[in-house]
Amino acid sequence: MRSIHRIARVAFTAGMVVTLVAMTAGLASAAGPKAKATYNSVPTNLPGNMPSQAFQAQQTSEFGDSVMLAAGPRNADSVDVVMSSWGCQQGTWNGGDCVTAKGATFSHPITLNLYAVGVAGEPAALVLTKTETFAIPFRPSADAVKCTGSDAGKWYSKADKLCYNGFATKITFKLDGTVLPSALIWTVAFDTSGYGTSPLGYATACATSLAGCPYDSLNVGVMTFAGQPSTGTDTDTAGAVLSSITPGAYCDGGTGGTGTLRIDTGCWSGFTPLATIRTK
Repeated sequence: MRSIHRIARVAFTAGMVVTLVAMTAGLASAAGPKAKATYNSVPTNLPGNMPSQAFQAQQTSEFGDSVMLAAGPRNADSVDVVMSSWGCQQGTWNGGDCVTAKGATFSHPITLNLYAVGVAGEPAALVLTKTETFAIPFRPSADAVKCTGSDAGKWYSKADKLCYNGFATKITFKLDGTVLPSALIWTVAFDTSGYGTSPLGYATACATSLAGCPYDSLNVGVMTFAGQPSTGTDTDTAGAVLSSITPGAYCDGGTGGTGTLRIDTGCWSGFTPLATIRTK
């Protein structure tokens, strides 16, 4: 059974994995005026951070969930996805020396994919794909006053009154009105230094720096829910949709295959991938 500690350990093993959510300009006005959420697993008050699925650390290239939209319109308007960023502008999240200027961001392209649901619930035809480059915040600087002892090196959230390693925020994909099926699979995909459709390599300037490449510390957020999301249905509350070349990233230890996008079920109870799908 997957636990918060297991996911946290996954994020920490690469030393560069960040729980960050990308933030774009004009986020508040991203949804169209007539758009409504027909699926929503994102909490109203987003915490400073949450558990997350690592990409670079778990050799992952794509991750998401299988969902059923609530009754309503079906023309795709926008999709929010919660990310988690652990990258520092200078220093590292686990070195006690993380320094980030207020408001500092890095740019990275991320792809949203929406698939039809096929045989046995597996991803089928691609219904819609959209790639956007987002300005993603680095995690804030370490707070040596508020975050001490076992929290040393973390940043402090005034809102939560808690210390965190990663920083959570939302990215928003603006869509073109494509008609969506009621049952669909949403995923996000992006390249890291070693993994993805076109890995960026380890000879880049950031890969050879102490801080490392911030996109290697970028994860997708998940959270615990009692029951179903606020809108729509998570069709498998014990499952997610994943493509990784690491057998241990899967609930079945990779026996169902690796390196291909497929349903991963049995160990995701309490860890719902976070997204809002709006239609009009």
